[in-house]
Amino acid sequence: MVSFPVPVGGIPRPVDFAPSILFAVLYGLLIPLEAYRLFHRRSRTILFIGTLLFGVERIAVFSLRAAHANGERSILSNGLIDYMQVSFALGSIAIATDLVNIVRCLLVNPTYGSARFHECPAAGTKECMMEPPIEGVHEDMPTQRFWIRRFTDFYGLAFLASNIPGSVANSHFHRAIHDQMKADNIYKLRIVSSGVCILLTIGLLASVAWGRRKLDRVSMRGVRVITTVVVLINVVSIYRLAVMPLRESSLADPIHTNTSGGKATFYLLHILPEWLASVILFSIDVRKTFGTGPFGDLRWRDETEEEKKKRLRRWGKKAAKKAAKRETLSGDIELIEKPERRLQCSSEQVLVEKKEHELLVREIPKSS
Repeated sequence: MVSFPVPVGGIPRPVDFAPSILFAVLYGLLIPLEAYRLFHRRSRTILFIGTLLFGVERIAVFSLRAAHANGERSILSNGLIDYMQVSFALGSIAIATDLVNIVRCLLVNPTYGSARFHECPAAGTKECMMEPPIEGVHEDMPTQRFWIRRFTDFYGLAFLASNIPGSVANSHFHRAIHDQMKADNIYKLRIVSSGVCILLTIGLLASVAWGRRKLDRVSMRGVRVITTVVVLINVVSIYRLAVMPLRESSLADPIHTNTSGGKATFYLLHILPEWLASVILFSIDVRKTFGTGPFGDLRWRDETEEEKKKRLRRWGKKAAKKAAKRETLSGDIELIEKPERRLQCSSEQVLVEKKEHELLVREIPKSS
């Protein structure tokens, strides 16, 4: 008899119906807020796109879970089992991956002095919560900026070490039910996925703590937000590590994650923290809090003097085109707003032409 790792969240049962509907509705309520953050000009940023897609996907997975829990489909297909396990495994990792680019902006912005402040993402953010540098007080820190960028570049790739094992293990979960070797391999990959996620998020937290001590102008609200979200993500990862050693011999067994207590723990320690993390990221203005601008910090390094000259020339051409366009529009608007002036000019011209014609008619008989 094969002993395989328990499916996280268990198999949908009637007891899952109410919480599945609840969380489908809760994630649905986030859609207007997500749309506002995505389309509103002053709060728009692409840095939380992974969290946004995760929130939309959660509506689908809980709708399917509610349908099966309600008895509309008594048999859960292998594909659906795998899909749910992949979804639950990668949700918190998607949020954590978004945090990397947000932390990058949080730490890079304070390293800019007044001379180069226009290059940082915060310079393109109106009403940014980070104070601008004061000339002669806040010095430029190119070395720290360089290593912060290399650190976050590494972290962006390092999360693949959590994402890939989680995807591979859970996308073949149904095979573990009948094959002991595959069951053991899936168990190991799931442990690696959650363990790496915990280590990387702790590293992010350590980097934020370093920034708080070493960088004068780091956003304290941003530090609190990152800390809270990391704690919520780690609650999910710790819960997953706690249930993974549990094993079953049949999906129908009323043990472990299929019990009422096991399911309550799943919703409280796995699903609720993910939802709270999403609420936090969308309820605040990420662009204003972290000074991200629309695209975050995309620079690999600081620009050289030659690159700066090219950028200034490019900006000068754009400014000249905009100025010329404004002059053209202002002239058109003046003509539209003052039609009586045009009528007055045309009527005066008609009167002048009429008088000239009368004088010409009078002079013709004299000449004859």
